[in-house]
Amino acid sequence: MAPIPAALIFLVGFGLFAYIMSFRIRPLLFARHDNRVDDPQERTAKLLEFGFGQKRMPSKPEKVAGLAHILIFGAFILAQLGTMNSIALAFDANFVMPLFNAGTGIGRAYLFLKDLLVLAATLGAGTFLYYRLIAKKERMTQSWEGVFILGMILGVVWSDALIDASEVALHMQTSPWFFPLAGLIANGLRGMSEGALHGIMTAGVLLHVTIVVAFLNFLPLGKHFHIITGLPTVFFQRTTPQGQLSKLDLENSTSFGAAKLTDLSWKEVLDTYSCTECGRCQTYCPTYVTGKPLSHKEVNRAIRRTATEFSKSMPLPIAQLAQMAARITGTEEAFASDKPAAEGAAGAMAQGMQLPPELAEKVPNLVGEGGILPDETVWACTTCGWCEQACPVFIEQLPRIVDMRRNLVLMESRFPDEAARVFKNMENQGNPWGLGSNRRAEWCADLDVPLAANAAEAAKEYEYLFFVGCAGSFDERQKKVSRALIKILKEAKVTFCILGEEETCTGDAARRLGNEYLFQALAQQNVDTLNRYGMKKIITQCPHCFNTIGKEYPQFGGEFKVLHHSEVIAQLVADGKLKPGQAALGEEVTYHDSCYLARHNGISEAPRQTLVSLGIKVKEMNRSRTETFCCGAGGGRMWLEEKLGQRVNQNRVDEAASTLGNKGTVATSCPFCLTMIKDGINETGRGESMQAKDIAELVAAQLP
Repeated sequence: MAPIPAALIFLVGFGLFAYIMSFRIRPLLFARHDNRVDDPQERTAKLLEFGFGQKRMPSKPEKVAGLAHILIFGAFILAQLGTMNSIALAFDANFVMPLFNAGTGIGRAYLFLKDLLVLAATLGAGTFLYYRLIAKKERMTQSWEGVFILGMILGVVWSDALIDASEVALHMQTSPWFFPLAGLIANGLRGMSEGALHGIMTAGVLLHVTIVVAFLNFLPLGKHFHIITGLPTVFFQRTTPQGQLSKLDLENSTSFGAAKLTDLSWKEVLDTYSCTECGRCQTYCPTYVTGKPLSHKEVNRAIRRTATEFSKSMPLPIAQLAQMAARITGTEEAFASDKPAAEGAAGAMAQGMQLPPELAEKVPNLVGEGGILPDETVWACTTCGWCEQACPVFIEQLPRIVDMRRNLVLMESRFPDEAARVFKNMENQGNPWGLGSNRRAEWCADLDVPLAANAAEAAKEYEYLFFVGCAGSFDERQKKVSRALIKILKEAKVTFCILGEEETCTGDAARRLGNEYLFQALAQQNVDTLNRYGMKKIITQCPHCFNTIGKEYPQFGGEFKVLHHSEVIAQLVADGKLKPGQAALGEEVTYHDSCYLARHNGISEAPRQTLVSLGIKVKEMNRSRTETFCCGAGGGRMWLEEKLGQRVNQNRVDEAASTLGNKGTVATSCPFCLTMIKDGINETGRGESMQAKDIAELVAAQLP
């Protein structure tokens, strides 16, 4: 049909694409090693569910945009067969695609669906054009690039429809049912000469392949690179539990955390390539919504821009790539080396690639003066996890932020003054307040609470260990919650004990503020104590303790079944062991979900079941359950001053007040949340009409 023009298009286009991509892969090659090839079966399942299945796209609060993206994605995937057909037609006008042609049942079904998806893609693209040109959604990065890409997508699908229409007009007397759109276009072409129809078909084929090749070359130059990298990013997502941070090797490492661009892992660099700049991460982000200097979308953009610019200075290590491929495939004998060959893919990648010394000195810093990000951005994050839950391509924001903090704390000793006091208090007294560790059990001195140390065999005498936590032991407001929970457990005849003075802080805030050294010391101390008593079933009232003990202590040899007190209470009520009376609050109640309980650990129904057992009908806030809005205290922010923008807790209290009509109770199930909501109520002048209470307090109040 047009072999010479097509060959030129492909030769120039694919050559240019290889040249552009050579610069995009360089930052990945010199980045930190990260093994992401384990458990291929689970990764493939997630790819099918979240990559091809687009499961996260229609989620709240962006359902319309998500559905529009699904329409475009479906059409784009199916259009690839059409592109293959067009490439073949460019060289052979009589080519017929095997199986997927009008002569087979499968082919007719495919052609019918492909035709409909042209309209679907048009509808989806039209939706995004409306968002960009008319509604101008704030969360979206407004640029000509987005409009241009949408135009190219429309060009791909409609040029394919034109090719089908010209084929129908050339070879079929009437338009068959499986060409609903192309058939309509073909009806308008009928009556033209055979030569004219061949000309239209040739023009359609050349237009289609030109757009496809141009599209391919444009993708690596901007945010739509995610069309190439998005599915791999989903496949290489972390398989460790949400809410679990990595463990640093403190004994065998000479540097900690991420200081420079090359300290990021290849997956973290790939993440920035895959950021679609859709802004979903900003929608419920507590820092962005309240005017703090942190937007995860902008962090991705900044790192991507720097990586793209610095890649121009990086060499392309072709010889090293060949040697790595040889090691992975087991043919390393062909490449003599002074170093022993690594075994397998993970070993080959672990050796990594080093920049020349003169270039290594010029690698951009991630944080601080002259760096990619200002200090304020790194310290603003509450680690609430919204950004990661909202991201359709599973970009891992929190580990990257924490690694930057780790470097600032452990290598540069550069962190907020308030954090210094907290670290000192935790190190000296085992709690952030710095109160005497020997006072940890004073809150229950009059309650006859058994100590594990007083039992001959604690694990046999008691079913549970109640891990009270620092807030439950030292904070005056949270002590009331601890006492309420004791009342509940005794009423239900649950056998339990506490550690008392042997308990120390779990280290959650220390780890998330970047002090991994302090965290590991605290964690190991608690694990050793718990293992010594053989306690395997633990109750916590703090979601941060719950998350740390359950998901991070296994890194230190601590395997425990951890239950949040909301789960325990709900189960006791369900089993008939606890029969609270009906609450006579005389006012509305809304429930505030803790990020570390609902989002990081998926527990949102148990607290509500507890409230329902009291006869309370919960009025839901718009941002609830896994879409909850942070109280502002996570990620160690409980201990840092909030100097910029609106206070996060006040934003949340405003929502609660709007839900309750400025009068009622905000139920919580987290010490940090209780403190922040209580303070927010007082700070906004609502102390006379609103109150904050833990669910345990509400239940205990209805017991004899």
